[in-house]
Amino acid sequence: MSTQQKRKFFKDIKHYFWDDPYLFRTCADQIIRRCVFGQEALEILKACHEGPTGGHHSANITARKVFDAGFYWPTIYKDAYELIKSCDACQRQGKISQRDEMPHKNAIQL
Repeated sequence: MSTQQKRKFFKDIKHYFWDDPYLFRTCADQIIRRCVFGQEALEILKACHEGPTGGHHSANITARKVFDAGFYWPTIYKDAYELIKSCDACQRQGKISQRDEMPHKNAIQL
């Protein structure tokens, strides 16, 4: 490891602690969350997005629900975005943004 990588590692490690059998992280808001990974993380993400209180919200809101449930993993925002992109119900509902709307100008100029 380079010197810079070592410094970052030792800076980041002070936010984690192990309580057998789980790893926990103290986040920026001083709340302790359980670290999860792999299939467990995806199941938690799906439950927060599609569950009875989910409501098929955006990636940021879904990630916030995961944080509120007390879980953490480093790629939570990327994973939430990918889940929303592949969610059939969200794609069918599809809220159209201004960027995706047709322009209001006439195509034919006289």
